[in-house]
Amino acid sequence: MKWDAIKGLVGAVAPTIGSAIGGPVGAGAGKILAQVLGVPAEPQAVQKALSEASPEQLAEIKKADLAYKTRLAELEVDIFELENADRSSAREMGRGDWTPKALALLAFLFFGGYVSMVTLIPYEQNEAVINLVLGYLGGIVSAVVSYYFGASNKGG
Repeated sequence: MKWDAIKGLVGAVAPTIGSAIGGPVGAGAGKILAQVLGVPAEPQAVQKALSEASPEQLAEIKKADLAYKTRLAELEVDIFELENADRSSAREMGRGDWTPKALALLAFLFFGGYVSMVTLIPYEQNEAVINLVLGYLGGIVSAVVSYYFGASNKGG
């Protein structure tokens, strides 16, 4: 398991640390959280400890989050800027590569084809499966659009 897997859980308790986890400074943020919880600096251990955290531990996590936010401000570290730089470098590496463009085109073709098929062809099918496939393909198309046109910052 990687730190990205628990980013949402951590973000609900400690927004600054949660936004840092999984990014360029994520390992340090994870270590801080692990120290507060008294567990090894591993995503599984932190996840388990968070799910069993006492109110006192949650208060300590919030204090650590505030201290982390203050420390980042002192160092003039902008997590959003670091994440953007990371994404930009990944996009720059793929500039001459046709693979992302081909995959993006395939995603749009599959999505459009599947929507057309379930809309125009009447047949008895499990509605849950249709919704599952539409949701999955819609997520892929959304990721493609975010890759090529950018996405809004969802952080605090």
